[in-house]
Amino acid sequence: MLYISTALYIEAQEFIKKLNLKRDNSITKFEVFKNEDVLLIITGVGKVKSAVAVSYLLSKYDIKENDLFINIGVCGCRDRNVQLGEIFICNKILDNDTKYTYYPDMLLAHPFKEASIETFSRKVAEEEVEAELVDMESSALYQAASLFFQPHQIIFLKIVSDYLNPDIIDNKHIINIIERNADSIISWLNTLGKGLITNKEILTKHEEDLINMVAENLKMSTTMKFELKQLLIYYKLVNNDIMEVLKKYLELECKSKNEGKMHLADLKNRLVK
Repeated sequence: MLYISTALYIEAQEFIKKLNLKRDNSITKFEVFKNEDVLLIITGVGKVKSAVAVSYLLSKYDIKENDLFINIGVCGCRDRNVQLGEIFICNKILDNDTKYTYYPDMLLAHPFKEASIETFSRKVAEEEVEAELVDMESSALYQAASLFFQPHQIIFLKIVSDYLNPDIIDNKHIINIIERNADSIISWLNTLGKGLITNKEILTKHEEDLINMVAENLKMSTTMKFELKQLLIYYKLVNNDIMEVLKKYLELECKSKNEGKMHLADLKNRLVK
C-alpha cells in the first residue's frame, strides 16, 4: 500500500483524478481518498495539523514491511537558478524550531534531483534558511510517519513553487505545476508499486533463497535484509537478473556486523549505478 499525504486539496486533486481515488466516507475528521493500492490524506497546512492527520490515519491500519509513506507537495526554494516546477526528493530534513535533523534512507532508485528541506512554522527570509528547500510540514510528517514506518519506507517529493515568496502565488499556479509533474511522479509510483506491493511475483523462490544466503553471510539485521531485498527487486525490474550481482557475496563469510555493513554498502553501490 502507498500512503500519500498532501497539505492542500489542490496539491492532491490531480493525483485523485489520475489514480482514480474515491472519497472514504467512513473517515469524517479528514479528507481521505483511496483505491486498492493507494490511500491519500489531506492534512492541512503546518506541523501540528499534518502530524495529527497522518498519525490518525496510520493508526487505523496494519502497516506492512512493503508499504510506503510518501509526502507530495509544493515548497519554496532559495536558489533562483532552480526552475519553478522542478521536482526534488528530500535526502535530509531540518526542523528550524527544534534544530533536529532527520535522514530518510535513500534506497530506491529514482529519476529526481535530491535536496535538503527545512521546515519552518512561519514565513522566512532567505538568510535564515540553511537547506535548499523550505516547507511547513516535512519534519513533523517524518516524526509522525516514523512511528509506523522504517526510514527507508518514508519519501518526500517536493515541487518548487516559489523563491521564498509564497504570498505571490495563487491556487492556479500550484495546480499548474502539480499538473505538469503528476504524470512523471505517478510513473515512478507505479514502478514502486510493481516492486514493493507485488514483490512475491517478481522474485522467484530460488532468488529469495539467494537473498537469504547473502543476508546470512553478511550478518545482516532484519532491517538491512529488507533494504537489500527492495533494492534487488528494483534491480531485477530494470535488469531482469540478480544472480550476477549477488555471485560475489554468496561466497563471503563475514566475521562481524561491521564487516557485513561494509560489504552491504559495496553491494548497494553496485545496485544503484
